[in-house]
Amino acid sequence: MSEAHSPISGQVVIVGGGVAGLEALIALRELAGDRLAVTLVSHDEWFVDRPVTVAEPFGLRAAARHPLAEIASELRATFVHGTVASVAGGEHRVGCTDGPELSYDSLILAPGARMRSPFADAIAFGIAGSGQAVRGMLGRLRSGELRSVAFVAPSIVGWLLPLYELALMTARELARTGVKGVRLWLVTPEDRPLGLFGDQASGSVARLLAAAEIEFIGATPATVRGGQVTLGASGEAVAADCLVTLPLLSGPGLAGVPATQPDGFVPVDEYGRVERLADVYAAGDAVEFPIKQGGLAAQQADTVAAHLAARHGAPVDPAPFRPLLRGMLFTGAEPQFMRAELPGTDPEIHAAWYPLWWPPTKIAGRFLAPYLIARGEAEGTGARPEGFVDVDIPLTASTLPG
Repeated sequence: MSEAHSPISGQVVIVGGGVAGLEALIALRELAGDRLAVTLVSHDEWFVDRPVTVAEPFGLRAAARHPLAEIASELRATFVHGTVASVAGGEHRVGCTDGPELSYDSLILAPGARMRSPFADAIAFGIAGSGQAVRGMLGRLRSGELRSVAFVAPSIVGWLLPLYELALMTARELARTGVKGVRLWLVTPEDRPLGLFGDQASGSVARLLAAAEIEFIGATPATVRGGQVTLGASGEAVAADCLVTLPLLSGPGLAGVPATQPDGFVPVDEYGRVERLADVYAAGDAVEFPIKQGGLAAQQADTVAAHLAARHGAPVDPAPFRPLLRGMLFTGAEPQFMRAELPGTDPEIHAAWYPLWWPPTKIAGRFLAPYLIARGEAEGTGARPEGFVDVDIPLTASTLPG
């Protein structure tokens, strides 16, 4: 790493041990060497590759879990196990409910978002216990106790790909075990399946859904009551034996940190600087950005790290955040690697079974993905293949949801 022997020029505190927090830590070490003393604070003791947890109830893959204290040690950072509750911007201090008060020269907020179930009596995947609930649902489908499942997107804002994965892997499990006659619906406000990725990828996903006999009901905001899904203004109802959804997200609720209304996300500028708080940055699901996805969180963290490193004297030319979208869709068979249309590229590879970026992980982070591969997260991934080309997908105001 460059600048490894530079004198310490500042104390950086990173709040959060998820994708954005770890990407920021690794990026700071790569860009600024040891010129910054870094403290990583997290209420969790483990980093979990959360996008992969969607495959665990189906027995298809186990999500990697890494101890944060070890990661911090490897990256020459101090790890503090605690929950940050407040920021005193004027004093450059953060307060923990169950740990020490910490001082900083620069602060990176990456605590993630708070989650809640949007519907009563639904499995909101991602909330504690939801993986076991999906396993239970599969068992009841195999036994014949359940004969229908509705996968319902609570909002177009967030990241809907896991809902598609749950639907497709459920259909795959039913086919694998010879269970017939189960009705599966996927209900979403989107006009077309995963339309954010463009016509070609959306068409590929639509074909996957049709082949799996999953009925797609799009352009339909839904309300749920007593297990019945009411579709938009039409009032048409879908009565399912089981409902699966995704959590609704809201901001971290840190005292002293500005928050947008009504959902409480942290407002930032194009370099990740928090509005009205000097020397404070934010990245990841906590910030006001409509798509909550690990790869985008990593890009936000890279933007923050570059700007912060330059402020502390590192030879870095920071660039504003320009989101690029990549996605890997678990289907229960071969994963689909997807990108949206990009002028000048092959229009036939918007969805493919082979990787469109490297390393081929669910979190396409510039620094974090290679670091986790080096830690042994995915044995057999191997070196970057000869002639491999990364493809990036620009997101603009016209293509973002919400």
